[in-house]
Amino acid sequence: MPKRELPTCLFCGRIIDPPEDTNTNFGEIMYGKCQCGAIYVCEPTGHNQGEALVNAMMLASPEGIENIELGVNYELRDKAYDCRTHQYVYLKNQLFSGRLFFIKPVTEIIKRAIKEKLKISKKDFLCLLEEESFEQIEKVSLNNLNVFGWLISLSYDKENPMSWKAIMAMGHVAKAYVEAEEIEPLRNTIRKLLWSMTDESGGIGWRAAELIGEIIYAKPSLFKDIIPILWSQREEESFLESVLRSMIKLSNKINLLDYIEIEETELKNLLNHENDEIKALTAILIFKTKSKVPVSEDIKNTLLSVYSKGNVIKVKTSKAEKYL
Repeated sequence: MPKRELPTCLFCGRIIDPPEDTNTNFGEIMYGKCQCGAIYVCEPTGHNQGEALVNAMMLASPEGIENIELGVNYELRDKAYDCRTHQYVYLKNQLFSGRLFFIKPVTEIIKRAIKEKLKISKKDFLCLLEEESFEQIEKVSLNNLNVFGWLISLSYDKENPMSWKAIMAMGHVAKAYVEAEEIEPLRNTIRKLLWSMTDESGGIGWRAAELIGEIIYAKPSLFKDIIPILWSQREEESFLESVLRSMIKLSNKINLLDYIEIEETELKNLLNHENDEIKALTAILIFKTKSKVPVSEDIKNTLLSVYSKGNVIKVKTSKAEKYL
């Protein structure tokens, strides 16, 4: 079976309604409109994409397509799409695969980024990360998708302060992309991170959950479908700590219980875990979710690794919340 997913806007990430045949001044066009203002036009067969593209531009600029300069004042994105099932299609040469074209005026943030042409090498990016120049990282990330890969590769070693900085930076990069309504790169990154936590990848995504948590934190309403998936990754022992850290971070912005079910029995079992960090994180999660599961004084005094001012330090569980 081909890999499919429920279609979302390629600009803002919202789930979209199926395009409908509609009579317009330019004839009958199969299209829809997202809440963010993006127009999407369907070419159902894959054989008349040029016509669909022109239709998209006419709908976006009724006064004339000569007013549209793609990449300057309008941006175009497209994806393989099956209108019969209202699903994106990821398998090449899939039968009945059409195309969905999205068009939208370029946002002021993107215009500014294009004008400034902020490019950066990996070496310079590492310097910004070392100095925790997160504001500059936000700006340069909009012009360089390599930033996502760099941050992922830097995140593995928990003992290295750069790993913690990389996770923090992912949150800032996600914030920049959300503000620019560039959601698809974030969802693609989440997919890659989830894959890194599978057996097929060798399960190398030790801190992938925290990176995903940072992306979701930028605007949870855009990624509410990911939160239960992220929580489910705790079932693999090697990812448990990272998942707990991600949930604690998200609890600063959302009520976790609106998205996932956390059973008291599981929390009690985790408080008896052989790993002290797991015990400590569980205790904090209990506090954040207002669970009635009792936490012993011993666990409250257990030391937990946190990041502070350029260093990885150990603090008591009872005082660790402000660092997470």
